[in-house]
Amino acid sequence: MNLSLNKFKLGKIYYKLLPQKWGRGYATELVKTLIKSGFENFKLHKIEAGVSTENIASIRVLEKSGMTREGLRRKVLPIRGEWKDNYHYAIVEDDPMDY
Repeated sequence: MNLSLNKFKLGKIYYKLLPQKWGRGYATELVKTLIKSGFENFKLHKIEAGVSTENIASIRVLEKSGMTREGLRRKVLPIRGEWKDNYHYAIVEDDPMDY
């Protein structure tokens, strides 16, 4: 998690798992833990994450973790020599959360 200047109370999360660990719930558990820690320990107001529009598994992880899709950033991710679109997700401190 990267934290902004204190006055913005914003955290940005990023995760990457080895392919042999995919599909076991680790990513969802990790994202929920980061969200909980961000709000409880760092007193953040908002936590954000980005995901390639083609990465259906990570989209599901963010949504299962309580994050909401806020928008689309066009051609911002350089993946395998090609520019890909990115969905922007976020959760704010007063959103309902299921840790």
